[in-house]
Amino acid sequence: MTRPIRSSALLLGLALVLQPMELLAAVEIPAAMEIARGGGGHGGGGRAASRGGSGARTGFASFSGGSNRSSLRTDTRPAERSGRVDTRQGNRTERTDLRQSNRTDRTDVRQSNRSDRVNDRNRTRRQAINTWDRNRPNWVNRNWDVNRPWRYGWYGDSYWNNWGWWPGQAAAWGLGSLAAFAVIDSLVDSAVSSQTSYIDVPDSDYSLYYSSVQVSGDLVSFQADDGSNTLTFRADCRSGTLNGYPPQNTDEAQLLNAACQVAFGQ
Repeated sequence: MTRPIRSSALLLGLALVLQPMELLAAVEIPAAMEIARGGGGHGGGGRAASRGGSGARTGFASFSGGSNRSSLRTDTRPAERSGRVDTRQGNRTERTDLRQSNRTDRTDVRQSNRSDRVNDRNRTRRQAINTWDRNRPNWVNRNWDVNRPWRYGWYGDSYWNNWGWWPGQAAAWGLGSLAAFAVIDSLVDSAVSSQTSYIDVPDSDYSLYYSSVQVSGDLVSFQADDGSNTLTFRADCRSGTLNGYPPQNTDEAQLLNAACQVAFGQ
């Protein structure tokens, strides 16, 4: 009976002794943990705070400076890229404009050369046709008007002024009259004297090769130059048609009349 009581008392006393120690450990462990993290009590806390302030000044200040430089680079890079892009685009545009200008210049030069060659060919053709003795009929001489080997002297304003198309078209064109025989006769006389086989048709862009005139009844075939080509025409001097149709403009009307004056005028 005595041993169990003693054992209980011993255990109770041991429990009373161990309880304050557990409480003390519970209080001291967080403090130890605080010291391990760098707290170090009141004095240590002040030094840590001091060191922490110094560390903040060096560490964070350095980071802050890096952030500013990064921000500046970020802000300037798009502008620099945009400037380079604009410069490249400007250079491309200038090169494109230069190439286009060069192409245009070359095209103009080629076109000018073609025009010169065409004009040279026309002059050469006209000079060849204008050879006085080439295919010149016998009636083409100083007395050409009386040496024509067909019936002549009947054509004049009494015909062209009564062509069916004349009143309306002449009014629309503002054309009052066509060249009289005296005008055509003077031009042919001058051409014969200078041994030139064509005359410039009055008030038109045509040149008439008067020596090419050939007559069959009331029809006349002849050649004329329109400034670019030598063309062959057929005229009906009684009905007033050119290649089977009424003249389409004043140039053709004057050419028709001139050919009829050379063939039948008096």
